[in-house]
Amino acid sequence: MSCEEFGTLVATNPQALLSFYVDHSKMSLGRLRQGLINLTQNPLDNLPSLKRETDEVAFDLVSLSPGTDYLQNPDLEMLFHHCSFVSIWMNLAYLAATDIGFMEMPEEVKGSKNVLISFIGKLLNGLTPEFRRLQLDPVEFAALKAISVWKMSILGDNETARVLSGEQYLGVAKSLNEYHQTKNLQDFEKAGRLAEITSLMAPTSALYQEMITVYTTLNIDDCYRGDFC
Repeated sequence: MSCEEFGTLVATNPQALLSFYVDHSKMSLGRLRQGLINLTQNPLDNLPSLKRETDEVAFDLVSLSPGTDYLQNPDLEMLFHHCSFVSIWMNLAYLAATDIGFMEMPEEVKGSKNVLISFIGKLLNGLTPEFRRLQLDPVEFAALKAISVWKMSILGDNETARVLSGEQYLGVAKSLNEYHQTKNLQDFEKAGRLAEITSLMAPTSALYQEMITVYTTLNIDDCYRGDFC
C-alpha cells in the first residue's frame, strides 16, 4: 500500500484510526497512572524511572500507529519525541484534571527553583485548567493526543511525512466529528467543540518546546534504547 492509498483508507474508515488512539490512550493512562501521581510528589527522583516506562509506551505508539511504516528514522525519531511528550506530560495534565486520586505538588517542592519543577508547575497551571474547562472525555483526549503526535512540530522536510501527518489529522478530526454526532450535537456545536479542542495545540506545542529545553538542561536522553536515534 502506498502513502496515498493509506490516505484513501483513512478517509473512508476514520473510525478505526481514532479507535486505535483511544485504546492506546486508555492503556497508557491505566499503566502509567500511579507513576504519574508519584511524579508530582518528588519529580527529580521519580522522573527517571517513570520515563523509562513511558518510553516503552511511546515506542509502542510509534511502532503501532497506522502509517508509520512509511517513515524513515529521522521522522520516527521526531515522532517518538512527540509520543514521549504526550505519554508523560499530557497524561499528567489530564490526570490532574480528572483523577480524584491525583495529589498536588507539596509546597516545599513547589518552592524549588529547579527547571523541571518549574515546568511541571506551568503544565499544571496552564494545560490542566483547560482540560477541566472543556471537560474532555477519554475519546476527545485521545484525539487531542493523536493530533499532537502528528502536528506538534514538523516531522521532516519530505513529502511522505507531510502527507501522512495531514492524513492523520484529517482522519482523526473526521472521526471525532462523527463521534460528536452520537452526542446529539448540532452542526455549530460540533464545529465549536472541534475548534476548542484543536486550539489546545498552541499551548501544548509551547510546552513541548519548553520540555526540550528542560531535558537539555538536565541531560535527559529522550531516546529509547537507541531506536530511531
